[in-house]
Amino acid sequence: MLAQRLAVAAVGLPLLALLLLAPERAFATIVTLLLAFAAFEFVRAAAPGGGVAASIAAIAAAAATALLLALARGVEGFPLAALLLPLAASLTLVLWRGGRLGRPAPAWWVTGVLYVGVLGAHLLLLRDLDDGQRWLLFLLAVTFATDSGAYAIGRLIGRHRLAPAISPGKTWEGASGGLAAGAAAAMIAPLLLDVGTDAPGPVLLALALPVAAMLGDLLESGLKRRMGVKDVSKLLPGHGGLLDRLDSLLLVGPCLYWILRWLQT
Repeated sequence: MLAQRLAVAAVGLPLLALLLLAPERAFATIVTLLLAFAAFEFVRAAAPGGGVAASIAAIAAAAATALLLALARGVEGFPLAALLLPLAASLTLVLWRGGRLGRPAPAWWVTGVLYVGVLGAHLLLLRDLDDGQRWLLFLLAVTFATDSGAYAIGRLIGRHRLAPAISPGKTWEGASGGLAAGAAAAMIAPLLLDVGTDAPGPVLLALALPVAAMLGDLLESGLKRRMGVKDVSKLLPGHGGLLDRLDSLLLVGPCLYWILRWLQT
């Protein structure tokens, strides 16, 4: 499995670098298509008998949601943050009631579209900020450092399970390693990328983003537990589906965006 993960990373990382360097319109188009496919994976995993029409509708709805939210930033007075409320409500429904309700396809469909579309739109919103490309690189650096630190320390000395009912492989030792690695990346990356914020920005980012990365991973693990699947798809050997690789980014993206917005006001 390690060889498969390394092979996917060897191909994926250069493609990711090219994506970040792409012009804004090309970046928005490709990211929207990736989010649409992630929504397709979610819906197919949650309700495999839902039919082709539901899957195609999820693709279109997630793409439209992401693009509309990205465009809405330019509309004065648009309640962008308020759109996180229906997402929270739908997640609550499927996480705490999904098992009792027998995995209702409509609830899972709405959750998949909002989960991927609303959270993923923040990647487009970040690109639209001043120094957006460098902030996206910062986002990736902190997220990858957190994931890698948690994985490495967890494999080396992990003994005490963090959330066995959600993700049995995660440990408190791994979480501590991830938080430390993510915080270090959050402090060092701005120096290398020549981006930064006034106080208390650096400390706030170093504290909040690694936590968001771990919560994003746990959130998707909890959703997959309710679905009864290990991975949302087999698209990426050794990694699972595309959504399995985006899980942390989907929460770190909004966290970074709203912190930067708050610091800039």
